[in-house]
Amino acid sequence: MPVIETAITYVALKFTDQFIKDEGYGRLKRFIFPAKKFKHRLTEVIYDTIKEFEKTHPYNSSNGMFPFYHSQIFFEHLTMFVLFKKGTLDEIKGDFNKFPKLIQPTKEDLEEFYSLFAKNTNNDKILRTTFIEENYKGQIFEITQTINEIKEIATSVKADTSFLVEERLSQKLTIPKTIEAISSQVNRQLQKQISSGKYLPKTFIETGEQKDNLRYLCDSIFYSEKCFEESSILDLRYLNIFLAKENHSLFNFDFTQLKPKNGEITISNSNDLFSKWYDYLIVKQQEVIDIKISSNEKSKFEYKFRDRIDDLKFLLARVALITESAGQGKTNFLCDFTENFLLKRKIPTVFLTGAEIKANDLRQSIIQRVFPDSPNYTFQEFLNILKEICYEGNKFFILVIDGINENYNSQLLSQNLETFLSEILEYDFIKVVISCRTEYYEQNFSNFEKATFTKTMKKITSLISRRTDDDIKKKLFHIYFSHFKIEYNGISQEAREQLVENFLLLRIFCETYQSQKLEYIDNIYKEELFEKYYELKSEEINKRLKSNDEFKISGNFDIRHFIQSVVSFMIQENVYVNVPLDNIIANACDKEMYVRFLDENILVKRDIQTDEKGVFTSSEVVNFTFDEFRDFLISRFLVEVLYQKSKEEFTIFLENQVTEKSPILEGCSTFLFFVSRRNSDKTLNDILFKQPWFDTVFSSCVFSLEDSQITDDDKKILRDKLINNEKYSGSIIWDLILRYDTNYYKNLNIYFLFEILRELTQQQYSECFVNKFSTDRWGHYGGIKQEDLVSQIDDIIEDKKSREANYYENLFELLIYMFINNNRWRIQDIYEKYYFRYTEQGKKQLETALKSKNEALIKEVNQFMESYEISL
Repeated sequence: MPVIETAITYVALKFTDQFIKDEGYGRLKRFIFPAKKFKHRLTEVIYDTIKEFEKTHPYNSSNGMFPFYHSQIFFEHLTMFVLFKKGTLDEIKGDFNKFPKLIQPTKEDLEEFYSLFAKNTNNDKILRTTFIEENYKGQIFEITQTINEIKEIATSVKADTSFLVEERLSQKLTIPKTIEAISSQVNRQLQKQISSGKYLPKTFIETGEQKDNLRYLCDSIFYSEKCFEESSILDLRYLNIFLAKENHSLFNFDFTQLKPKNGEITISNSNDLFSKWYDYLIVKQQEVIDIKISSNEKSKFEYKFRDRIDDLKFLLARVALITESAGQGKTNFLCDFTENFLLKRKIPTVFLTGAEIKANDLRQSIIQRVFPDSPNYTFQEFLNILKEICYEGNKFFILVIDGINENYNSQLLSQNLETFLSEILEYDFIKVVISCRTEYYEQNFSNFEKATFTKTMKKITSLISRRTDDDIKKKLFHIYFSHFKIEYNGISQEAREQLVENFLLLRIFCETYQSQKLEYIDNIYKEELFEKYYELKSEEINKRLKSNDEFKISGNFDIRHFIQSVVSFMIQENVYVNVPLDNIIANACDKEMYVRFLDENILVKRDIQTDEKGVFTSSEVVNFTFDEFRDFLISRFLVEVLYQKSKEEFTIFLENQVTEKSPILEGCSTFLFFVSRRNSDKTLNDILFKQPWFDTVFSSCVFSLEDSQITDDDKKILRDKLINNEKYSGSIIWDLILRYDTNYYKNLNIYFLFEILRELTQQQYSECFVNKFSTDRWGHYGGIKQEDLVSQIDDIIEDKKSREANYYENLFELLIYMFINNNRWRIQDIYEKYYFRYTEQGKKQLETALKSKNEALIKEVNQFMESYEISL
């Protein structure tokens, strides 16, 4: 008998028996199945099969669970549908989940039971007689017809049942699923940070111990061997030599005795082992401190223990807290560490941001981020699998939370996060890395200082070296230009220095000119740079905020309105820092959106201001990240809004606010100068020209104009300033010297300086040119360092190729005009080397210099020519 038919017969008879019994149809029961005949024997076979099956498939019924062959699905729904045409297969599927006490069968269980039952029925002699066929032929016909009808249904039911079982098993959280899920989550997070511009891959340069410290914390078992070795080889021989001379007892140090006996360090025993190492070093360090010798000698030996003890502190730590001020690269640091260490070392990791965490349910936040398509897993299930992964791989699970200050409900988060961390750190396989802005940590998360995990928390309070050396600056410059795919045909030293001395300016420049091919970069041209950057970032921010379904932004939303409100408040209140956030947000419902914007851009930032009237009173304020960018926007607002509204108010503001002691003087005066150069409004320009700062600004800013924008009037003003020996004439001379490349600077260049020098009398020459050079080591205030300049020109003729020396020919001509400076012999000696290498060019230069009105210069040139027998 086929398995399907046997199963159906069993189910049908079982239900019919129950149905007749319950309904009291005893006569019908006895008529269809006489006692001790077919039905009676079939019942015995059924129970025999169950007993036989249970011998190899025992189950525990103490908890109320029962196996599938006692389930109501088979005895009620299936038979009801087959024999009495009631119920549906969908109801059977639905009821599968209504029986929590049902022991779910596997596909193999079902097949094995039905096969056993088929074998028993086929081998039973009584059931194989023709009793039923002879006595109940009609009924058999009907039953046979019914059985044939339900064969197809039964096949489908069995398939559906097997599918449900397999589906349930497929939904179970497993190690491979978890590993894949956390890996995908971290990669999604990294890509998100790249898209937002907060993470610039391959731009982080490791200059301190911050990354090493995090490596020790996050992969402490791996790095324990290194720490053990470094502690074991501490060289204290000199200490004992010194102690012996002083007749002191020798210092005993044997770290190797602390090596694990079984040689293996695991998650379970690591904390105890590291604690023993740490305690041993602390005791030994104290022994050195207690030795009665001079403090100077003692400090040398104490110092040997310091780094090893610090390393062990990070091996033991469970929480790393990174605090830094805004714009110092916390996110870039953590992303780089995650991508290039945690992922490459295959350390189980989840990477979240403070902004995306739900302050009232941290566990669900993690589950939703790790399993976005399967949110039904519980956090405990997740931890159970992580424990298996960590113990098997002997690596800790690392939870990274970047920017907890960016959470909108930061005060609620501080309490719940403390509780959450205290609870999950009860599991020995978990470690946590958190970052937060310094001022927000002090304001909102100071409760961490008294948490249960405080003693196991290590702080990293600085990510950027305050004194970056020139090699690092040079490397960063090339990394940034390479990352942003900027091609360029050279850059002036002045422009390069501006960029590498301010990494925020370097970032702005690179983002603005990303994927572009630039000609020679002689100047940063900040007004043009800031204008392009402002438009670029405003569009990016608008697009990002509008695409965020959380905020439901509609209509003509533009982040420029928010920034304009900040600038407007500054001008109206004459306050240029700490603009109250609540004062510039018209609709309180939009606050979360603006807070998110403030935390995810580098234009403006959110800060905390403590009220001077009370240490417990504070408020959130807005500041520009870059003061020069703030001054650029203020200048634009003054001209485009305030001036258009009232010329009188515009003038009053300039006279009262853009003054000598004002924090916006330097920036605003500079940008207002550039406004005047591209504005044809005579009234506006007249107001600007009359400002006391305008003349000073002109001397420096005129050289920041593009060469083609410099007019004859500009040249006349520069000439007058030099001839009249005005305050900034020395800087004008230097700026003209830097324009030695006359092929690039065709309009205003070093030739203009030479022309003016030839016009000066001897007295004017001495006062307006010679006295502008300094020959002392440090250089007097505002003076041109003659030694540096001359040495650089000498390097060109000595070390460079002749082609390059020819490129700098105008700098060698400058030496002629310096023939009457102090230390003239060295100057003339350098020019002599140039002259005899480029004689024809040298003759032209000397001949031109002899046209000077300065008799002293002419005399010195002639003596030089006589000394070297030069004739023109």
